[in-house]
Amino acid sequence: MTALNDDIRSTTERFPRELVRRLARNYRDKTLEHAEHTMTEPATVFTDPTRFEKELEVLFRRGSHVVGWTGELPRPGTFVTKSVAGHPVLVTRADDGVLRAFKNACTHRGAQVADGCGEARRLTCPYHAWSFALDGSLAGQPDSYAFDEIDRMTLGLEPLPIADVAGLIAVGLNDSADPAAAFADIEPELRWCGYENHEVVCHHTWNLRANWKIAFDVNLETYHVDYLHRETLSDLVLHHPIFDSFGRHGRWGFPTTGIEKIADVPEDQWPGVAPVSIVHTLFPSVVILETPVSSQMFRIYPGRTVGECTVELTEASLKPTESDEERAARKAGADFAALVVGKEDFPAAEQCQRGAEMGVKSFRFGTNEPMLQHWHRTWQSVLDAA
Repeated sequence: MTALNDDIRSTTERFPRELVRRLARNYRDKTLEHAEHTMTEPATVFTDPTRFEKELEVLFRRGSHVVGWTGELPRPGTFVTKSVAGHPVLVTRADDGVLRAFKNACTHRGAQVADGCGEARRLTCPYHAWSFALDGSLAGQPDSYAFDEIDRMTLGLEPLPIADVAGLIAVGLNDSADPAAAFADIEPELRWCGYENHEVVCHHTWNLRANWKIAFDVNLETYHVDYLHRETLSDLVLHHPIFDSFGRHGRWGFPTTGIEKIADVPEDQWPGVAPVSIVHTLFPSVVILETPVSSQMFRIYPGRTVGECTVELTEASLKPTESDEERAARKAGADFAALVVGKEDFPAAEQCQRGAEMGVKSFRFGTNEPMLQHWHRTWQSVLDAA
């Protein structure tokens, strides 16, 4: 796909006009964008421990991962910590304004030197109080004479590859990773989102008894909404989605209640914020939901076994909040999303995992589930090529 042309929308619009146009057309025609064929996936992809170990190595340890928004580090002297597939990662913006990533591990004995996020001139390990500047250099070392045989210049935090991808923080977990290249196919499609201005409002975390791919799959279609979300989302989310792929990555979107008010109205009368949501899915396991008022990032990672995973949800406002009321409103939105996925989607994912573990032979993906097909083919192709 080619990048969306900025001249098709004004700077006051939340969503690119071409995407809204496609969603409005789907609503008018009472249709959705389909895959060409159905697809069958062996259920063992969710239960096979040998495959699981290969996924850990190829998709996660060797890969690049989106971990947050650059708006989380709005000025020099800020830092934020992330857990990425079980690996502690530190992201900083030092006095020079440069974005850097490090293994969040003290070069003395490996303990984490930072937790959470905030502002600091130095980060200090709680174990033996070695401290580090935000550029990663060693800044303080109690009883430093005891380490005179070691070159002090080698004792800075170990760096990780990092890139600013249209305002998203992308890091690699090993030196050979290239985060900028990993997301180059979809980076032009993300520029309208304004990620560099986002402010994190709150976090939610779940540890699920389900394979990470099943937990990822719940974010990829509207087919289930009228049934699983009968009491929560079925009156809001409409089953007329669009679908695009960009190399390994994908994008889909759906209209919401209110689209009926603009579907047959001339485009020059459309509001600046259309009643739609756009979902970016980023290799290997990140989902970013763009709503009219916020951005929600789901980071899904494998657990310790093939039948476990961790899901981290971070809610961000589109720009820094200006009042307690505004921040409370964004938090309320995140809490509602957490309630829906926590009480409805994730229990369903765990049920699917039990089905796979009891010996169900196959999972089927219909033509109305093109994003699921894209992702299962993509994961498989990367594993096959490794």
